Amino acid sequence: MRVRHSLAAATLGGLLALGAVAAPTHAAPTHAAPAHAAPAGAGASAADQAPDWTPSNAPAGAQACGVEPTTNGYGGATVSKSIYLRTGPSSACDDIYPKLLVGQRLGGWCYYRNSAGNLWYYVSTGGAAPYGWIYGGNITGEETIETRCNV
Repeated sequence: MRVRHSLAAATLGGLLALGAVAAPTHAAPTHAAPAHAAPAGAGASAADQAPDWTPSNAPAGAQACGVEPTTNGYGGATVSKSIYLRTGPSSACDDIYPKLLVGQRLGGWCYYRNSAGNLWYYVSTGGAAPYGWIYGGNITGEETIETRCNV
């Protein structure tokens, strides 16, 4: 240690003689790795990885994405808000393109009340694809869709 301090003092003295200003440096102490540490080159710990579970606060119906009921009843509805159909009865499900336009007529297959208590309707765009789910608050005239979905 004494040699290191002498060398640092000589270096600092030389820099000061040249008119340079230097901040003192301190060597970080070295410690042995604890016995429970992962070996060098080991992968990331479990705490650094993405969770492999569905959080308890996931939106209602998140597990129902991709649901296509076989129930096909009568009725229809009109789009009241320009929006996409969804792959399931939840806002957590993916969009189905293209976007629906206000005033567009939809063929209604069935209705479903998700675990959050929201009414969703499985519909088609004029009797053809795409088929998908739409939240009841985004359509009008949906009362003609009286068949419950087999979800």
